Amino acid sequence: MGDVILTARLVFSLINLAILSVLVYIFFKRYLELKSPFTLGFLLFSLALFFRTFFSAPIINILVSGVGTSNVLDNFRLIADIFETFALSILVYLSTR
Repeated sequence: MGDVILTARLVFSLINLAILSVLVYIFFKRYLELKSPFTLGFLLFSLALFFRTFFSAPIINILVSGVGTSNVLDNFRLIADIFETFALSILVYLSTR
C-alpha cells in the first residue's frame, strides 16, 4: 500500500510541476508584455510554488536517501497534492482566458 501511495504522490508531483511550468511561462510572457507589478507578483508566486513542489516531491527523498520510504503522513500529503493539482488547473484555466 505504501508503494502505491508513494507512486501516486510522485505522479501528482510531476503533474503539478508541469502545470507550474506552464504558469511560469504564461506569467513571464505576460510580464514582458505588460510590465505590471501584479503580473510580476504572479510570476514570483508561481516560481516559489514550483520550487516548493519540486523540493517536496518524493523523488527528491529517493534521490537523496536512496530509498523510497513511506509513512502515515504520505496519505495526507497525497490528498494535498490532489487538491494542489485541482487548484493549479483552475489557475491555468483562468490565466489563459
